[in-house]
Amino acid sequence: MALNSASSPLDRLPEGWPDRDCSSFHTVGAVRWHVQQQGEGPTVLLLHGTGGSTHSWAACTASLTRRYRVVAIDLPGHGFTRAADRDARARQPFALREMATAIAALLRHLDVRPQFAVGHSAGMPVLMQLTLQEDIAPQHLLGVCPALVAPPAWYVQLVAPVLAAVVESDAVAASGAWVAQRTPLVRRMLESAGSPLTASQRARYEWLCRQPDHVQAALSMMSRWDLPALMREAATLRTPLTLLAGRADRWVPLPALRRAASRLPAATLVDVPGGHLLPEEHPDEVLARIEGP
Repeated sequence: MALNSASSPLDRLPEGWPDRDCSSFHTVGAVRWHVQQQGEGPTVLLLHGTGGSTHSWAACTASLTRRYRVVAIDLPGHGFTRAADRDARARQPFALREMATAIAALLRHLDVRPQFAVGHSAGMPVLMQLTLQEDIAPQHLLGVCPALVAPPAWYVQLVAPVLAAVVESDAVAASGAWVAQRTPLVRRMLESAGSPLTASQRARYEWLCRQPDHVQAALSMMSRWDLPALMREAATLRTPLTLLAGRADRWVPLPALRRAASRLPAATLVDVPGGHLLPEEHPDEVLARIEGP
């Protein structure tokens, strides 16, 4: 995929990028956000997971827009969302609470009040945090292969802060992008998710992983998040949650997700065939549960 040489932010999107004609850019605080909006009706908010972008929903959006206003966002540093300017780079919101607060500001800017909110993988913890902060009040939350399986406390307290200082450096991000371009690492990583992808679906991830900013954002999220703290707070959630699990998911294994779901009184766990990339592998399973179980 090749980028155009024009200077408009829209021209950063490769030709043929899913739903490219629905893209817009909005600067709110330290972030210039890439947003895709389309359709009319009740609002569905879509948040992708770590390492993804709005393209993760490409197989779902055509069906959704027949009934809903669909709003999909690239998370900070991911896809085509970037720091508002060079001085804002150090203020990128990668920690969970910071990210939720920044997204809340964007939603206010867009006048978006989602009736339904759908998060894939790490997108679900962000939606839960937004709901806990009362920044959104959806009728229903849907987590698709939700990344709710937390690392142990010793990792969060001792390892993650040290790891963050290393993986968030420009040099590490550039090295990761170099490796993604010259080795089969991305292909093997995608294969480990348990979801077979088409050549075009795989190519989008490969293109993204060649962008140093995207790599840095993914690493920063993984090093800064405190999922145990979220899960403690989430036990108070009363918004109905459906957790849609792929039986072949190797990244969020079903037994571990069952244990996490048992700590959420409002949660219903549903397991279906497929791996971690369910929105691309089995979009019908996702679409069937947008409004609830």
